[in-house]
Amino acid sequence: MPVSDAEFIHRENIKHFEKRLETETDPVNRGLLLKLLAEEKAWMLPHAPAVKTA
Repeated sequence: MPVSDAEFIHRENIKHFEKRLETETDPVNRGLLLKLLAEEKAWMLPHAPAVKTA
């Protein structure tokens, strides 16, 4: 199943924010990055592909 453009952008944003959090030391910037990361992950929840179980 092809990935939508929006899903691709959100996944890339998540990777970018996680990478930035590895080196960011400023508490204000870390807080902003954590907020943005949480928003991206929240968007992905209803848009994630369903996982089939046996």
